[in-house]
Amino acid sequence: MAPMLDSTDRVPSLLNGGLGKISPGYWVTCIGLTAMIDIFGTLRTKNAPDYVPGDFGLCLGYPSNEDGKRRMQLAEIKNGRLAMIAVFGFAIQ
Repeated sequence: MAPMLDSTDRVPSLLNGGLGKISPGYWVTCIGLTAMIDIFGTLRTKNAPDYVPGDFGLCLGYPSNEDGKRRMQLAEIKNGRLAMIAVFGFAIQ
């Protein structure tokens, strides 16, 4: 990874202008995989009216009762919000 590092040994990011050093093939792959996931979700929404976005059928450790599901969904939302605040704090540092 040494060729991607800048003179101060920082990794490429949007904040330091280093994203141009990343291979275009990588970006094409990332956008392609993201599009496939989005298309999969869209097709699944059309075919199953009771489909909840983001539900890929992974139920390991997930509560089976309705109250537990609501608690876990709230915990997911709070965790996501905390992560967004953390990334924002990292970016302004």
